[in-house]
Amino acid sequence: MEGVEGAQFLPADEKVNVTKRRLAEYFLKNPPVFPDLTEDLALDEAALAITIKTTEPTGVDINDSTIYSIQQAKLRTEEDHRLNLAEIKKEGVRKQIL
Repeated sequence: MEGVEGAQFLPADEKVNVTKRRLAEYFLKNPPVFPDLTEDLALDEAALAITIKTTEPTGVDINDSTIYSIQQAKLRTEEDHRLNLAEIKKEGVRKQIL
């Protein structure tokens, strides 16, 4: 098919060959650059640690009695889900009766 381009028109085995060839060409043109490791370039674990900077303090307990605890929130969510399923079932029964 002349004038048609794209991998979707190639046979499967030819797609694999084209992919291998193009990857080989890419890596020849763009070799990886890794510096030689020496004692002065060695990184310690602290240099690799990722720090997340937040504006809010962390590790502070919530003492507000109007806010659910994690366990209470989870139990409340599960109960709401069960009630919702019950309502859906009731609606189905009501439709069958009418």
